[in-house]
Amino acid sequence: MIVALAGHVDHGKTSIVRALTGVDTDRLAEEKRRGLTIDLGFAYTNIGGQRIGFVDVPGHHRFVHNMVAGIAGRQYALLVVAADDGVMPQSREHLQILNLLGLERGVVALNKADRAAPNRLAAVRDDIRALASGSFLEDAEIIALSCETGAGVGALRDHLGRAAGALAANAEDDAVEGGFRLAIDRAFTLRGSGVVVTGTVQDGSVAVGDRLALASSGELVRVRGLRVQDADAESAGSGDRAAANLAGVESAKVNRGDWLLEPALRFPADHFAMRLEVVDDFPRTVKHNAPVHVYHAASHSQGRLLHIDDAPLTPGGCAMVDVSCARALHVKVGDRVILRDHDLERTLGGGTVIDLAAAARRRGQARRCALAAIQPRAPRQTLVALSKRAPVHAETFGAHWNLPQPTVAQLGDGAALLALDGHLLHEELVGTARDHILAALEAHHRREPHSAGLAAAEIGGLEARAKQLVLASMADAGELRFENGRYALAAHRAAIPPEVERLFGLVRPSLDSAQPPSLGDIAKRLRRPFAAFEREMRSLPAFGLAVRISDNRYYLPAQLQALAAVAERLAAQGPFTVRQFRDASGVGRNVVIEVLEHFDAHGYTRREGDTRRVVGDRAAVV
Repeated sequence: MIVALAGHVDHGKTSIVRALTGVDTDRLAEEKRRGLTIDLGFAYTNIGGQRIGFVDVPGHHRFVHNMVAGIAGRQYALLVVAADDGVMPQSREHLQILNLLGLERGVVALNKADRAAPNRLAAVRDDIRALASGSFLEDAEIIALSCETGAGVGALRDHLGRAAGALAANAEDDAVEGGFRLAIDRAFTLRGSGVVVTGTVQDGSVAVGDRLALASSGELVRVRGLRVQDADAESAGSGDRAAANLAGVESAKVNRGDWLLEPALRFPADHFAMRLEVVDDFPRTVKHNAPVHVYHAASHSQGRLLHIDDAPLTPGGCAMVDVSCARALHVKVGDRVILRDHDLERTLGGGTVIDLAAAARRRGQARRCALAAIQPRAPRQTLVALSKRAPVHAETFGAHWNLPQPTVAQLGDGAALLALDGHLLHEELVGTARDHILAALEAHHRREPHSAGLAAAEIGGLEARAKQLVLASMADAGELRFENGRYALAAHRAAIPPEVERLFGLVRPSLDSAQPPSLGDIAKRLRRPFAAFEREMRSLPAFGLAVRISDNRYYLPAQLQALAAVAERLAAQGPFTVRQFRDASGVGRNVVIEVLEHFDAHGYTRREGDTRRVVGDRAAVV
């Protein structure tokens, strides 16, 4: 169990850790000179057969950022209040931060009890109860003690031992295990070992030999060794305090605020949406675009708070907001974030990250409904809800939620989700889109029997990505036909207008050749004005009567297929040149180049220097 201390400056947090463990966590020279904790301190001991670690945090308001860096959601809180001072500003602010960061269990140490009379102790107890009312410490035990006399230290030690034992006995596996993440709060070099980073494991597990990435740069590292709760270990899991000896990186490239994580799940985000709870004693209404300091684990950025709802955000209120950061953070859905007001230098509020996607429109009912569907502790339910609204890109969902792709795939098992081109869509969405597309095409074919079909953009009433994915799926399944950029029902054949049939009858003799003449030559033969004739000829491809291979030349589909067969015979012997294709087809060089460029553009051939290879299906050329 990891115990996170909190409380006002000079209320004795460091002394309590020293009394319980024998370790002085003030390791910096300035801390010893000033008698003031500035940075995080760590100590470990065994109590009641359980290994317990302590995170000592600064109490001074100037070092709240360091205090936040030491807190993680699975820790056990130890709020320290001195009997002589009683509840002070950082007592209140630290408890607010513990609440906002999601801690759920803890105890209160009423320290320096030897300096207060019994009636004073009773009054401070009442103040602590009032302070903790409505928080996770509302019913917590309050233990009076003195580090000077030793009174009550044993009672606190026994309490922590029982709490650690209960935590170990009642440990529950998360329903969905995320990828490994460690928030780095210290980085240093050890002679003979190299780079070492320490921090709290936020999710997942890691073992010696695993390959990970630094979130800031993406640089890959190997875990050469591990220590957990200050003891050598082969692996570390969620909630552990761990030190990792890293190979493959220079110490100058690793800093507090960075993360160690699985490479595929790295997703720097300079904006995110969150459910924000404003502390009830914040002195003013929170304005749109308010400048804030954003604290996430051991990392920090300046940023702006942007309203999504139109209503004002008042003290004690809760709302969905966007946060725009000056530099990218490595938040995930479900992470806790603290916001401090830039001008007032005090905690504004905090809450849970719910979305990392860039919003096309920040405000609006559609976005509010989408955000409201997100349940940070229920990825499966969220995935199902979102996939009913729009396609969910599986890799992006995994990166946002810190879930490896096999885990994302498992979330969809038995949930009526279909995978289309890397996206997950609910069967309801696919069915609705399919019915809408079929109805739109049937209506269009009735209205305009001469039309070859509809372009995707002409089929309205559907979310764009869902429409494109379902159209492609229906075409692959043979329900639809896709030709020349238009979709039609598989059984539909456009009725050719009389004027198009007449035009085709005139030009077909000229086009029925391995080397048809240019449009200009055909127009001269037919004694037609070129501009008007060129416009008329564009109707032939729409009905599959001819293929336009360049601005000035058309082919009959059968003739183009015959030339594709020539390319296949040449390709069977290896890559072929323009000259080889010219000689084999009997077509002039200029026309050969037009034909081959048409083949390239349609993915039938691929040019590699002065040669080409056949890489696609012959049907693509028409």
